[in-house]
Amino acid sequence: QVVSFAKDFERFAKLANASLDETGRTIALDLFTAIQKDTPVKSGRARGSWQTTMGTPASGDPIRTLSDAKAELDSAVQSFKMGRVIYLTSNLVYIGKLEFGLYNGGGPNTTTDGFSIQAPAGMARVNAARIQSMVRKAVAENKV
Repeated sequence: QVVSFAKDFERFAKLANASLDETGRTIALDLFTAIQKDTPVKSGRARGSWQTTMGTPASGDPIRTLSDAKAELDSAVQSFKMGRVIYLTSNLVYIGKLEFGLYNGGGPNTTTDGFSIQAPAGMARVNAARIQSMVRKAVAENKV
């Protein structure tokens, strides 16, 4: 009886760990994809600037396409395990202006307050506010 319980518990623990890993992957993928998608597009440079890394935020500012950024995101998310830290970083010189509306005086692509017309509330802040619903959805999809 004790042996059976131990095996059942071990099996449950493996399933629970796999479920936690998958839940983390789902949350990261949903959140990071939403941030990329909500990033304003003029030339595509800002959307392609998002870098996904494990353990340490990215440095540098590669010039690449959104498809390159998405491929990197998919790859990093697939290797995610609970307990590790996954980062989405953009080191683009004007990413802060896209997020916080710091463009001076407006213009054809900005509001008079200096926000991008395409993302007047930013990209990361808007999606960070949605994180609870993303977590609930991921937990429901990946429960043991």
